[in-house]
Amino acid sequence: MTDDGDGSNGRESARRTDHLFQPDLAESLHEAYAWVTRFEVEQFVLSLNTMRQERHDAMAMRALHAFALRRPVHELVELAHHFDGRDAVMLMATAALSRPVGEAAELALMQHEAESGGERAPITASIVHDVACQRTAFDVAVFVRVLQRRQPELAERTVQVFASPGSGRTNLDKALLHTALRDEGCHREADRLLELTLQAIADSPLGTAGVGAEDEEMADLSGAFQHLSPAGQILERWVEDRLNAQNAAEVGRTRGLVASLIARGGTDDALAEYIGSTVPYDHVVSLCALLSTGDTASPAKCAMVRRYAAGRESLKDLGGLVAAWHKEPSLTRTTRDLLADIAEGRTAPDSSPRSLEELEHIDEWLPQMGADPECSRLLRYEAAVRVEGRSGEDLVTLLGRVNRSRDKTRAQHEMGYRLAVAVMGPDADRDWFVDCLRALQAKHLVAVRSACRELSDPAGELDAGLVADVARRLHGAGLHDASWTLLERLLENEQRVTPPGVVEVVRQALALPDAELLVRATVGRWSDGVRRDEAVTALRAADQREAADWVIKSLR
Repeated sequence: MTDDGDGSNGRESARRTDHLFQPDLAESLHEAYAWVTRFEVEQFVLSLNTMRQERHDAMAMRALHAFALRRPVHELVELAHHFDGRDAVMLMATAALSRPVGEAAELALMQHEAESGGERAPITASIVHDVACQRTAFDVAVFVRVLQRRQPELAERTVQVFASPGSGRTNLDKALLHTALRDEGCHREADRLLELTLQAIADSPLGTAGVGAEDEEMADLSGAFQHLSPAGQILERWVEDRLNAQNAAEVGRTRGLVASLIARGGTDDALAEYIGSTVPYDHVVSLCALLSTGDTASPAKCAMVRRYAAGRESLKDLGGLVAAWHKEPSLTRTTRDLLADIAEGRTAPDSSPRSLEELEHIDEWLPQMGADPECSRLLRYEAAVRVEGRSGEDLVTLLGRVNRSRDKTRAQHEMGYRLAVAVMGPDADRDWFVDCLRALQAKHLVAVRSACRELSDPAGELDAGLVADVARRLHGAGLHDASWTLLERLLENEQRVTPPGVVEVVRQALALPDAELLVRATVGRWSDGVRRDEAVTALRAADQREAADWVIKSLR
């Protein structure tokens, strides 16, 4: 194609290009805009102005686009000052986004050098911003790698822009760039990216995203890393490295950051689990102190970390954890909760409680780790009242370790209550309940009576069939007094037991000695005559006429 020197022929050819943003734009530019490589910059700027004055706005944009793609990089930098400031920014943005990433990096480096004498470097900043916000993560990683070798401050600036909340980048983008930077050997920049990303999440106000959504950012980042590197534990290892730093100020900042991140974590928080299960217990205590007070206060997350910490294998560590926890003023009141978690053992749903031997060794470690004697007292109490997964013999042994008589009485009351609650649960092992009461019968009657009292008059719904069945099993195990007491307390409660409940008890109690005395001494003496008559009617309807006659006899 030829032109007459003023670009008119080129402009005529350009007018025939009517697909500015079509997929074949590159071919179109090659054919119709080759003239941009032959014009002097002053002439090209004049042509742009003419196109705009003649209302060929899109044509001017195409020409500027072609100029950015077809002219050598060094020419773009050398000629940028000839353009209007906005055109210069568009020119460099097009080159930075559309040319090979290596050329985009060279463009940024040259432009930075060109603007180094001024107070501001707006075009360099624009190139960095456009690359960071619009090119792929792997392109950005290459861009940073090239810059890092020659202008580390530009590499740092690129990472800052990419990580900023206003970049439009998702957490998946940031996880991708972190992976790509490490692959390019830019480990320092990868760590910096992660630090900035985490800090931005931590600095965002809690609750701004709405109910049920405030934890999405942290969960999204964690999920992205988990997807890209399932075995890498990227977040967790980054945190651990900084908690092990020699700089005390950095450790303090990291603790504050991690506390804020955990406060924003979801219900399935891998970071909270890692912190609780892995890092030294002094960090756990400091982090939980931050989670219990101040801007990052989150009692639920503090409890989550505490439970993971309580499941550790090292008994010495557990002794140190308890000692440090109790000494921390903001956590002292929850020492009992920590000890209860330790007694319950592992965090898995199907795990067993800690063995009696483990509990004894933890108790031995407490004074060795400088724990207050109160911690030992509390551990023994909490271990005694955690009945789930324990045999009756275990419960007797644990109660025997409780020193103070007042504590022992309280522990028996709570143990009995917990045994009753456990046996009232779905699919509960009723024989286990009976075995526990049989073991406790000899030396710990308070616990047996407490269990019978709660079972016969529970805070929740009363199950007369369950009570009757347990009473029958108790009688069969030789616990006659406990069996009688349980049924007597149930049937005396005329405001709660229903006529069908009376029928159920009678069916299972008829085989027991003194069944008549039991029915006459309880149902037969109900003060509410209407309810008593309803019970008699129900017994007759269920073909329990003998028991109905016992009730009637008691009235004579």
